[in-house]
Amino acid sequence: MSYCINPHCPKPLDPANANNCICRNCGSEILLQGRYRVLKQLAKGGFGETFEVDDCGTTKVLKVLTENNSKAILHKLAICCINKS
Repeated sequence: MSYCINPHCPKPLDPANANNCICRNCGSEILLQGRYRVLKQLAKGGFGETFEVDDCGTTKVLKVLTENNSKAILHKLAICCINKS
């Protein structure tokens, strides 16, 4: 089973996407960076979502930050870098 991580996908768990590289419902990549296939969502919280992925036969975890939180974290990192220079 492949899971589409596009937050706007109308059917992220479509079984017809099992062997596809592109989601047939929204057009997003199913095979991320040509190697990571998202199998299922593990958790969802205020900062983002966590997914189980297959990397050429090895199970790994993918964490995706929500857009608002990723901008805030990048901003904090930029401030830390500026303060240290």
